[in-house]
Amino acid sequence: MTNELIALFADVTQTPETQQAAQAEWIMMIGMVVLFGAIFYFMVYLPQKRRDKKLKEQMDKLCIGDKVATIGGLVGVVANMTDDEVTIYTSAANTPVTFTKAAIQTVVPRNPENTDSKKDKKSSK
Repeated sequence: MTNELIALFADVTQTPETQQAAQAEWIMMIGMVVLFGAIFYFMVYLPQKRRDKKLKEQMDKLCIGDKVATIGGLVGVVANMTDDEVTIYTSAANTPVTFTKAAIQTVVPRNPENTDSKKDKKSSK
């Protein structure tokens, strides 16, 4: 019975050349899995991690008067903030709408001096 199990998992009639070929196939397969894992990491996971970090920094700096866009597509100006809720004014009628902070997709700061000074620093280099 043990011989049958051994024969099931490994062909005992293999020659050394076929064993080396089988081993090379396994090494190639493992190499391909590692390669696809690296491609996935650098093309999917790492850019998403950078976007999440940037959004978290923007949310930490969020203040009243900043222009925001929600994941639902509403654009408005921050009017009031609590720990996890943000009220924005949308449209010309200044309609107040309250969202959780997690619903905010992008933040445009109201201080254009910050973005202008960054552009000046880059152009002077």
